[in-house]
Amino acid sequence: MLRLGIIGCGKVTTMFHLKAIGEVDAVEVTAVADPNEKRMEDVRRKAGAPRGYLDYRELLSDQVVDAVAVNTPPRFHEAMTLDAVKAGKHVLCEKPLARSVEGCRHIQEAQTGTGLVVHPVHNYAFTPCLEKGLELIVAGEIGELTGLKLRFDNNLWSYGSKTDFRLKDDRGIVEDLLPHVLSVVSSFTSAPFNLGEVRGEAKRYGVIDNLSVSLDSHEGVNVECHMNWTSLIPAYRVEAHGESGQLEMEMGKGPYRVSVKTPTGGRTLDRKGFSKYLDLVRLKHPAFVGQYRHFASVVEGSVEPRFTVEDEAMMLGLMEDVASRLVETSIS
Repeated sequence: MLRLGIIGCGKVTTMFHLKAIGEVDAVEVTAVADPNEKRMEDVRRKAGAPRGYLDYRELLSDQVVDAVAVNTPPRFHEAMTLDAVKAGKHVLCEKPLARSVEGCRHIQEAQTGTGLVVHPVHNYAFTPCLEKGLELIVAGEIGELTGLKLRFDNNLWSYGSKTDFRLKDDRGIVEDLLPHVLSVVSSFTSAPFNLGEVRGEAKRYGVIDNLSVSLDSHEGVNVECHMNWTSLIPAYRVEAHGESGQLEMEMGKGPYRVSVKTPTGGRTLDRKGFSKYLDLVRLKHPAFVGQYRHFASVVEGSVEPRFTVEDEAMMLGLMEDVASRLVETSIS
C-alpha cells in the first residue's frame, strides 16, 4: 500500500484527485497539508486521512508518508518537489513540474541516485481511448501517422479555481493547458519538435485566453492544436490522421470511445455499460485513475514511468519558446 500525503487542498484535489484515489486500492491518503485550515480540514475529512498540516514541511517530516501529490499552483512546484525529494518522498506533481528547464534540471540532479520516483501529472495520457488509439496505430489501422489535430476547450469560470495564478500574465494558459496537449502529442510521436506558428488572443480575461500552436515532430508528423478557457462546454478532441485513414477521440466526455475512418468504411470502439456515464457525472474520469495506478506501479518497480523529469524538461523548453513568442506578439 502506497501511503500518500497531499500537498494543496484546492479545486484540482477535491474535483479530481480524491475521486481517483478512491478507485485505486494500492493508494491511501494518510496526510494532507494546506495553509488554509478550512480547506485542509475539509480535504482531510473527505480523504479519511488521520493527519492534517498547515505547513507542508511538517507533512514531509511525517515518517508514515511514502509519497506526496503536489497539487499547488505552478510557482510552488519546483521548491516543493525538491523539498519532498530531500525528505525521501516519491513525488507525483501537477503539471508543470517546474516553471523552467533549469528548474527541471535542479529536480533531476536532486533525484539522481536516490531511487525516488518523480512523476509529473499528465492525466490525459492515461485516457483509455488514447491508449486504444495508439494500439490501433501500431497495428497499422490507419497507416503511417502523418498529422494530429487537438482542440482543448475549457471554461475557466465554471471550473471555479481557488487561486488566480492563471490570470497573472500571458504565461498562465501556457502553463495550464499546453502541458495537456504536449503530453498527448508526445504519446503519438517523439521529440524533438520544431515550433511553428504561435497565435494568442485575449477574448475575456485580459490575458491570453485562446492559444493556437503548430508543431512538426522529427518523425514528420504535423501537429495543429488550439486551447482556450472561453468555451461554454469543455471538450478535448483529438484527430490522428494517417496515410490510409484517421482516428477521432473526445477524451473529456467520451474517454473510452475511438472512431476509426478508412476508405473502406468506419467503426466505433467503446466500453459498454451505463457506469461510464455515471463516472463522468461524478467527475471520476478514468484518466486520473490510470495516472494513480501507474504512479503506484512505478513506485513499486513493476513498470517504467510514462513521463520522466527529462521528458518534462523537453516540454518546458517548448513552453518557454511558446511563452516568448506570446511576449513578442504582445510587444509588437
